[in-house]
Amino acid sequence: MTSYLRAFISSCTDLPSEFQRHLNGLLTLDSRVNELQRQLDDAMVEQLRHMASTSGQEPPTKKQKQKDKDAEWKWKDAQGDPVLAKKIEENMNEILHISEEKMKRAQQIYDLVDQHIRKLDKDLKSFGAEVSKERERLGVTATSFLAKPAADSTKQKKDSQPKSPEVLYKEALAVADVGEPKYCYCNRISFGEMIACESEDCPIEWFHFSCVGLTEDNRPKGAWVCPDCQRKKK
Repeated sequence: MTSYLRAFISSCTDLPSEFQRHLNGLLTLDSRVNELQRQLDDAMVEQLRHMASTSGQEPPTKKQKQKDKDAEWKWKDAQGDPVLAKKIEENMNEILHISEEKMKRAQQIYDLVDQHIRKLDKDLKSFGAEVSKERERLGVTATSFLAKPAADSTKQKKDSQPKSPEVLYKEALAVADVGEPKYCYCNRISFGEMIACESEDCPIEWFHFSCVGLTEDNRPKGAWVCPDCQRKKK
């Protein structure tokens, strides 16, 4: 799972900057739309004033429309300023174009996230298949090593012998999750006693006691550095 996890994390490295780029683009488009809308409102008010001046009357009120149905038609017959009309049309077209661009940006953000989710799902399925093969090879099932209640737990502790690393591994594998990470030189999941390498540049970081020759008797009392990192320091 470590290889899958590292590959996935690597693929997500540029994700925050990609998000920021798309969001900044949306903010820029929003600012432009707000400015165009302000210009559009001003142009429409100015056009109404121009039409009122050319018609020789003020725009009909609701009461006037109710009294005289022709009043509305007289107002509609007023001529507008062609320059303002063109500006209004251009602003509306640009607002529509920017709205379409915002929809495209939103779809790109969705596709970006969906791409990483599908990759993670694929990796989880691949790792699950590997875990199943490993269980089959070792002849274990997901429940074969689940703990059972003991009749006399005190006596059991006294009579029990330390379990071998292989037994501990089988027990851990039997109950491992699909996304369980792998560690150590052996590239297996966590089981039994483990120890961390204190070197900041250690690519592995965690090790099983049995894989590095450690036991309860020779457990390090202070900082411990793995063999590979010790050789690098020499």
